[in-house]
Amino acid sequence: MVPMFRWAPWFALVFAVISLVLLFGFEDTVVVAVFGLVCALVIGFMEPVAVWWRFSSDEMISRTVVGSADDQSFRMAVGRSIREEIVWEELPGWTETRQGFVLDTLGEGAASLSVPHRAFASDEDLTSFRALLRRHIGPAK
Repeated sequence: MVPMFRWAPWFALVFAVISLVLLFGFEDTVVVAVFGLVCALVIGFMEPVAVWWRFSSDEMISRTVVGSADDQSFRMAVGRSIREEIVWEELPGWTETRQGFVLDTLGEGAASLSVPHRAFASDEDLTSFRALLRRHIGPAK
């Protein structure tokens, strides 16, 4: 969802520019140019509206997740309603991306958990979590 959200407005802008060139540069392409402008508007607004709808329509998605980890397990809580504790043996692998950590789970459907770098208060906390992952799961994939 993030790449599409990031690139859709740029694609729409390029599509609109090409449509405007067709509209003002060529006489026989008015219908095509107007269709292109309408499509550019739909593309430009479709993904931001879809993301807003997904986050505003689901109460659990829009709530803050609080997590903690120690030598026994990795814990997450969403308000007072959902609390989950995952022991390290249930996490077979992990990867670090530019945005954060992706933790693989043994659950059905090859689920994964995302822990963004912005979740850590300091660089020391980030380094400590990375060391905890290496110690209990192994090296990153």
